[in-house]
Amino acid sequence: MNNTSLIITILTITLPIIGGAVGYFIKHYIDKKRELLTEVTRERRELYQHFINLVIDIFSGTKTGKKQPDNQLLTKLFDFYKKYILYASPEVINYFSNYFQYLYSANGETNTLDHKVHFRKLSKIMKAMRTDLGLSNKNLGDDGVKIFRALITDFDTVIK
Repeated sequence: MNNTSLIITILTITLPIIGGAVGYFIKHYIDKKRELLTEVTRERRELYQHFINLVIDIFSGTKTGKKQPDNQLLTKLFDFYKKYILYASPEVINYFSNYFQYLYSANGETNTLDHKVHFRKLSKIMKAMRTDLGLSNKNLGDDGVKIFRALITDFDTVIK
């Protein structure tokens, strides 16, 4: 047996073994990543549903004539922020931060909320959340404002 046939025999044996091992590790990596993403998506759905419930509370406050953010509601939003910070996408985190900055400025400077700005900031968050969950935002309007159409009796007046 010469060296060439020995090398061919060794390669014939080792290459499938190496290929199988590499294939196993790639499959294991993909499965772990899929498992993690499934859990993250499940967690996101729960947290985002909690946020939707908070938004409904905000609307009930604005419908009863409150002009400034409720401190109890801000506390609930802070609690939500603590939980979702690990699961939300950077886009959702940034929109949520923008919303909080708006609430801070409304609380400190004017002590009133501009409903149009308020709804737009909330709808941007909700639109980003929908994107996070893989849902379509087609036909929801600029910044997703049509998300609130069912909740606001005078939607066309407020949003224009």
